[in-house]
Amino acid sequence: MKIDAALNRIDAEWTRKPNGFRVQFDIYTDGRWNTDCCPDEGLAPLSSEVTAWRLAWKLAQTCHPDPDRCKDGDLANIIVVDDQGTRIPSYISCDYDIYHPRKVPNSPERSEKLEIES
Repeated sequence: MKIDAALNRIDAEWTRKPNGFRVQFDIYTDGRWNTDCCPDEGLAPLSSEVTAWRLAWKLAQTCHPDPDRCKDGDLANIIVVDDQGTRIPSYISCDYDIYHPRKVPNSPERSEKLEIES
C-alpha cells in the first residue's frame, strides 16, 4: 500500500474527536414535548463528556416523572450528545445510557431513534 492510500484510509476511518458536549432531553411544556439541550445551542458546549454525564445525572435527579401523566417541567430521554448531535456512551457504563426513557408522542422520529439505540 502506498503511503497516500494509507493516510487516506486513516483519515477516513479515524475516530473524530468531538468539539464539545451537550445534555439533550425532552421537556414537557404547555401540553407538548419539546427537545432541548443544555447548554443551549448558541452557547459554548461543555468541554468534557464526564461533566456532561454528571449534568445529565443531576438533571435526572431533579425530576421523577409519572409514567402515566405528564406535567409541565417533566424531563425525559436525557442523553449526552457531541457537537454534531451524535449520542455519546457513558464514561461509567460504556453504554448509551438514557435517563427517564419515554416514548414522546409529538416527536416520533426521536422516539423511534431511542427504541433502536437504547
